[in-house]
Amino acid sequence: MTKVVVLVTNSINTSYGGIGPFVKNLDVHLSEYYDLDYITLPDYFDNITIVPHRFLYFMYMFFNYFKLRKYDMVISHSHEGAYACSIFGRPFIHVYHGNDNPVSVSRFWYGKYFISLFNHATKMISEKSLIGYTVGKEEVGRKKILNPISHDISQKDFSERSGFIFAGRLEKGKRVELILESYALLPAEIKESNKLKIAGKGSQLEFLQEKVNELKLNKNVEFLGILDNRSLIEQISKSKIFLMASGFEGFPMVIAEAFSVGVPSVSTDVGDIPRFLKSGENGMLVEKDFKFLDFANAVQKILENYEHFASNAFEAGKLFDAKKIATDLVKDINTLIEAK
Repeated sequence: MTKVVVLVTNSINTSYGGIGPFVKNLDVHLSEYYDLDYITLPDYFDNITIVPHRFLYFMYMFFNYFKLRKYDMVISHSHEGAYACSIFGRPFIHVYHGNDNPVSVSRFWYGKYFISLFNHATKMISEKSLIGYTVGKEEVGRKKILNPISHDISQKDFSERSGFIFAGRLEKGKRVELILESYALLPAEIKESNKLKIAGKGSQLEFLQEKVNELKLNKNVEFLGILDNRSLIEQISKSKIFLMASGFEGFPMVIAEAFSVGVPSVSTDVGDIPRFLKSGENGMLVEKDFKFLDFANAVQKILENYEHFASNAFEAGKLFDAKKIATDLVKDINTLIEAK
């Protein structure tokens, strides 16, 4: 059986955000075709916060040099892993998730000094990868791959839903504080019957908690912390609207997950989001530099015609079937292996 290894920085069982579920949902079906293995940082690295995991993973790849040589193909979801493969001369395909240069928004103060190094890494990955895929906008040298969704969570009756939810990394690029500012402008009766839930972890947590106090939203906002992917989708399915205000994205896994359970979204019109989130149909788009009132008005517009938006969201979710996406990927990989 063909041996394939998947590179992802942290374990898909502990990582939070889009990449973990993306890999897990896809690999459920890839394992039907290949002998799959993984190279991830050991779990004990999760407690290390002083040194970026990206750097640790790059160094860890050198310890796995000989292990890499036994595989027929490498699937990389890690910038650092793909860069290492380009140095080692190993055959690999790479999936670009979100920002091309992740340290451009690093939470570490010294991240800005490594921007040129990551630009070099991106150039090397582009030149050496056998295929480049992107979850964002399709472009020259990068083939579009949809976010694979696979779960057993049912769509909830509209009467069972309440509240709004954000889920993701609590970092500057997600701009969750703008969601809080916008939520604060909603009429009191809407806030009373619709709590805002925030799921995730990150360096902005304390700042966001202070913002909640400043806006006097303590009774209306709940921080859920880290949830496993199934629990998160269950929480989303019980919510009325998913909210996102990112300054940049590819196409967020979590919007596809929201669609899959019929939950419409309000989001900034960045990355490849407008390709799937159609304003006035399955959600509402606002400009990247939106006014708080515009975001609040978008939320109210969905509430005024909720059945329309929710029904269209569920239909949009059917695009992200993990089995179909995996089958197309397998065809590409097999063609590359046969050509070796």
